[in-house]
Amino acid sequence: MADPRTIGRYQVLRPIGQGGMGTVYLAEDPLLKRRVAIKVVRVTGTARHQAMLRFRREAEISAQLNHPNLVTIFDVGVEEDLGPFLAMEYVEGKSLGKHIKEKSLDQEAAARVLIQAMRALRAAHRRAIVHRDVKPENILLSEEGRAKLMDFGIARTMGHMSLSPERPLEEPSTPESTEADYAQTLALRLTVTGDFLGSPAYAPPEVLKGSEGTPASDRYSFAATAFELLTNQLPHPGGGLTEIIIHILQEPIAIPRDLPPRMAAVFQRALSLDPDDRYTTLPEFMEELIDALPGPAGMRARLFAFLGQDEDGSSVSTARFRIPANLLREGQDEGNSNPSEDRARKSQPVKISLAEDPVESYLANRKASAEAGAETTDWLRILKWVALLFLLLQLFWWMAPYLAQFQVGS
Repeated sequence: MADPRTIGRYQVLRPIGQGGMGTVYLAEDPLLKRRVAIKVVRVTGTARHQAMLRFRREAEISAQLNHPNLVTIFDVGVEEDLGPFLAMEYVEGKSLGKHIKEKSLDQEAAARVLIQAMRALRAAHRRAIVHRDVKPENILLSEEGRAKLMDFGIARTMGHMSLSPERPLEEPSTPESTEADYAQTLALRLTVTGDFLGSPAYAPPEVLKGSEGTPASDRYSFAATAFELLTNQLPHPGGGLTEIIIHILQEPIAIPRDLPPRMAAVFQRALSLDPDDRYTTLPEFMEELIDALPGPAGMRARLFAFLGQDEDGSSVSTARFRIPANLLREGQDEGNSNPSEDRARKSQPVKISLAEDPVESYLANRKASAEAGAETTDWLRILKWVALLFLLLQLFWWMAPYLAQFQVGS
């Protein structure tokens, strides 16, 4: 089909993305004079209704969340000739998935993207919203370096989740059945029937088995995204989606040989099979991950400082993000031979002591001056009396002969 000239009230400029079910267009809002990205899904029948529900859900969740690291949704509607559409904030840049393929981010830049995405996901969790589809393709990175989490189309609020799994698959109960049979059956069902919503390659085992997902599930998907970003491979590799799902259900994560042991330990915990064994918060995971990153201490110090910030204005415990003393010592040693380390060290906040109150200082000085002046005045008064007495004595001795003659003559 030819690209439309208008979608709703929006003037279409050009297509900027193409998928299996739809297209993303760059458009302009003639009323507000701003550019927007419009996602259109070209489906019919029941699929069109489901797509519309997803778009409405994403718009409702976007209305609840206001965060600089979340893509803002502006409008949702239906075009008869096209299908449901979603108008959202236009981010000029590329997805994190493309950056991973291009290997265009160094270690520090990658960690900064993760910190920003973590802030957005944590803001959703604070509002009891579970994303359920965290993956590199749903994280946009602008040309200015700002990360934006998007696509809350299958998200759920904790209050609206059922207590039982959506469509659980029974565990094998016959003696002939094995865990491998169960994994293969589940993988076949997910890949053939299309019942699973989300991206299985980044999904935790409990979600693949039918659980609706929790914040712990989002943290698993976030850790899987971080693993791929920093190692350029999936934690559960495979030749196809079925192999990947079987690997997630049966095998531990595949640790690259060149991955430092501390980083390996961090990812092994973050991607644990049991949700209770994973990190309990996203900042805790990021703190451990940054501390385990190889490279200059100054880089980790900068990342710790960045981690301690929160751009949505909410409070952050600064104690958690205090730069460890060993990093500061290492940074000082390295700074002697590395100019960049010197700059990083100079950029660290300096403790500032408050100056004395100017009014109190003035009054205190004046009082001290008055007391000193009073003491000086007392000594001067004594000296004056001594001088006066001396002059009187001198005058008496000078006039004594005249007084004697005066007495004899009389």
